Amino acid sequence: MKLSVQEAALGSYTDIYRLTAAQITALGTGNQVTVGKVAAGGIVTNATVYEITTSAGTSTDLVLDVGTTTADPDEYIDALNLTTLTKVAFCTGDAYTSGGDAGTLNGAINNTTGDLDIKAEVNFTGTVTGGEWLIALNILNPGGLAS
Repeated sequence: MKLSVQEAALGSYTDIYRLTAAQITALGTGNQVTVGKVAAGGIVTNATVYEITTSAGTSTDLVLDVGTTTADPDEYIDALNLTTLTKVAFCTGDAYTSGGDAGTLNGAINNTTGDLDIKAEVNFTGTVTGGEWLIALNILNPGGLAS
């Protein structure tokens, strides 16, 4: 969800997505949901996962990836275990680690001529009966200033 100017001013984020246990169960393991979009020429400078409510259920390996690559969307958040998350995680994906995005450590640039969907993928075993998380992204779009 794109934040309003007033909401974005409060937290330095431009986009948020609320992920619940019910959504995870409905989605199923290994499937993806679109949580945002990075415009052509844009960049995701910050990716955060904030725990609102602790996970519940029999799954002890509830793992979240967030990114743009369909096969393994892990540019922004990579293999984050939501069952052991204490409160928050920042920029754990490949784009923020050495070797990611040419080692710039500044985020993943969409250097294409089209928009890219940002996907979240959750993998788990057992059941997920409780939990709620906020995926918060800061997406810069210099192309929006050109019009």
